[in-house]
Parts: sequence; C-alpha cells; structure tokens
Amino acid sequence: MDFPRLPSQDTSGQKVVLPDDLDGEQTLLLISFDRRQQSLVGSWRGFAEELSETYDHFEYYELMVLGGRSGMMPSFGGGGGMSPGAARNKRHDNALMARVDKTALQRRLGLLGEGNIYALLIEDGTVVRQAAGVITPKTADALEALLQEWREANSDWLDATASPEQAGDNALDS
Repeated sequence: MDFPRLPSQDTSGQKVVLPDDLDGEQTLLLISFDRRQQSLVGSWRGFAEELSETYDHFEYYELMVLGGRSGMMPSFGGGGGMSPGAARNKRHDNALMARVDKTALQRRLGLLGEGNIYALLIEDGTVVRQAAGVITPKTADALEALLQEWREANSDWLDATASPEQAGDNALDS
C-alpha cells in the first residue's frame, strides 16, 4: 500500500512531507498516537539506530500523530518547532509531529486504532512491512534480514556508481 502524503514538522519546526522527504532507500517509520507511548517507541530506538549505522541505505523516524479534525496541518504554536515540554522530552533528531485526523490515517494505513504503536517499513513511498507494539527478537531478526536482502540485491547496482578504478570486476564490465 502507498503511504499517503502527510505534512509534518521536525523538532526545529521545519516542514517535512512524508514519505517524500524521508531519507533512506528503506525507511522505518515508528508511529505513535500518545506521548505515553514513548516507552514503546523507545523499545525500537536503539535497534533502529544500530541498523542505520550498519546499513547506509536505511533510516528511521519517529512520528507522533496528534489529533486534528480536517486532515490539514495546523500550526504547532508560537515560533515554530515543538512546544517547550515536548522539546525537553525530545530524544533525537529523527522525531516528527503531524496533526491530522487520526482515524482517517489509521484507516488509510490499516492500523487497528491508537492503543498501540506501529512500525512501518517504507520503500519508494510504499509500505512493504508493518508491525505493532514493542520490538521482539523475531521482528528484529526479520527486519534485519530484509535490510540485508535489499543490500545484497542492490549491491551490483550501487557498485556501478563508483568510478571505473573503484568498481573492479563487475558483471557489466564485459
């Protein structure tokens, strides 16, 4: 399923349109609907940071979805950025906030309500995998296997961008 274009803001108040402005060929988006769910999101954070250091093509973001009625992006208040309280609780630079109709977003992404968090793996704007709740060893292994598989499948194409002396033996060099 395609991830819908979703206006959001980063912690400095800069506009970010999902999924267009997300870095990474494969991107993990951790979605929460309530500030009390940050401990659930935190269960993913260390592993996601580790993966982003290991796999150059991978990035992750944490998206806090706040309610709104129209689906339009209202102001987050004052001089842009997060509120002072939210800024104190900010864990990293990958945090995003969006004010949208939560129910409409959940329906569009096939999420089963806002009582849980969701991890979506996005490639080229398409949700290719989805998990709910805290990370488990089985989910972590499956995610890492997908990233490894993607890297192996795309390594020949990535090598083609290197200069001729860096490319070495390449199947396309005949």
